[in-house]
Amino acid sequence: MLVHELAHSLVARARGIRVRGIMLFIFGGVSMFEDEVNDAPGEAWISAVGPLTSLVVGAVFFGCAQALGPGSPFGALFAYLAYVNVALAIFNLVPAYPLDGGRVLHSLVWRISGNRERATSITVSTGRILAGMIIALGIFEALAYNVGAGLWMTFIGWFLLQAGSAEQTRIAISRAMRGHTAAELAISPEFAIPANARGNEALEAFQHTSLRALPVILGDRVLGLVSYDKLIQLPDEELKQNYVTGLMTHVEDLDELPTTTSADGAIAQLTRNKAHAVALTNPQGAAIGVVTPESVMRWLAASRSS
Repeated sequence: MLVHELAHSLVARARGIRVRGIMLFIFGGVSMFEDEVNDAPGEAWISAVGPLTSLVVGAVFFGCAQALGPGSPFGALFAYLAYVNVALAIFNLVPAYPLDGGRVLHSLVWRISGNRERATSITVSTGRILAGMIIALGIFEALAYNVGAGLWMTFIGWFLLQAGSAEQTRIAISRAMRGHTAAELAISPEFAIPANARGNEALEAFQHTSLRALPVILGDRVLGLVSYDKLIQLPDEELKQNYVTGLMTHVEDLDELPTTTSADGAIAQLTRNKAHAVALTNPQGAAIGVVTPESVMRWLAASRSS
């Protein structure tokens, strides 16, 4: 499983894509890239190398099992590892997100149609159909033959269905963001907290907004970001005694982006940092706004209702 994901990462790095890390989960794992693949052949190679690696590893383990004898303890172990790797390769070739087969299908449709978004829509639709079929087959299996196997298959289908829905949501958000800048996603200045406000005053300000973090400003300049979750943990006396400037996360500790950055670029940066906030700077380099996941969701809600 780890070798499978390492293969993805090595090919991605060879094609100039930065790799943030590898996350393993119940159905395998995922290599987390900091950059998007910008061409169909690149996506195809990066996606296909995983299952190919699993097949090669499976063949090596099978050869070891035959050499040692399937009846021996180590031979049986190698035979099992061969089976697991081949099964992993076959499962990952299912043409549905987030599996490698889905990404290979996406790259093929992208190459043929020349339209990346259309390729994504087709791949998501194909994955949802396959997921529905797997769920139906799992339910039938559970009712007619084997409850455990049927439920497991149903769970796999549900997982693929959810992954397809998440990808569909990502596409919709990407389309909504097209042509917009990071400045439009920033927390509205009307919610900003002045630098001379006390902690208890900041806590009261949160009652008038659904945001969980608000910028602290001095004039037109953002000094930092104060968190609702942090404020509610402090005693009332401490809130009354301290200015928000002593309770905030300083802007220097946030990632910074120019206000002219694309909305998609700002969201990508949000997903990569631990602070879950990005400071926006003007041409002079001064921070004048902050983007958070909540401010993005507010903007999306407002854009859909308008």
